[in-house]
Amino acid sequence: MPRPESESADAPATFNPRMHQGGKLSFRGRQHDGAEDPGPLLVRGGRNPPPLDELWPRELPRCEIEIGSGKGAFLLAATAVKPDVFLLGIEAAEAYAQVAAAKLHGQGRRNGLLLVDNGKLYLQDRVDPGSLDAVHVYFPDPWPKRRHQGRRFFTDEVPAVLAQALRPGGHLYFASDNAAYCGQVARVMGSAPQFVRDPAEEQRVLALGPGHAFSPTNFERKYLEQGRTIRRYAFARLPA
Repeated sequence: MPRPESESADAPATFNPRMHQGGKLSFRGRQHDGAEDPGPLLVRGGRNPPPLDELWPRELPRCEIEIGSGKGAFLLAATAVKPDVFLLGIEAAEAYAQVAAAKLHGQGRRNGLLLVDNGKLYLQDRVDPGSLDAVHVYFPDPWPKRRHQGRRFFTDEVPAVLAQALRPGGHLYFASDNAAYCGQVARVMGSAPQFVRDPAEEQRVLALGPGHAFSPTNFERKYLEQGRTIRRYAFARLPA
């Protein structure tokens, strides 16, 4: 889930950030189960989200997931530069997911889709082992208060979740402006036996330009304009 855009004036009033460990399943219970047509590129997860196999067009040989797609800036760029990759954006805030899906539809993209669900839970129970080439997590909510830090995406159990979903040689890509959270990510992922940081990959995808990894996102643009330091990490999934 991206950082709630309550920092900006256009945050949707319906956004509910309660995505901590104890709230994941109750989050699914709060979602709409198809009360209205969500459109061709938006899927509401509801109580029983469709597994990745049901969403992934198999004429596309590879699949990547973005956790917390926000308003879809990265997905829009990625679907353009990677036409042979299926890109699934998972977003907890339905209002944002609708905006992102509308952008993809307006550009005629057929290799992208938005799903309203909890990203960590979806990786755990709806993605077959070794299915993904990449997982992208950009500017997640840092939950800065000590009592809320268990709600972060990058808690101690997440390397095992990512390792199950990614194929060997696949990558987790992460970016944030929050130094403390970046330190936690470096510790959690850097100490995981299933992963190794890959500086060469970080430089490679940055050189390829927007849509491959890390950029663009609305938060990146905003924070670069403010002069903040953006840290970007790539972690490679090691062979079993």
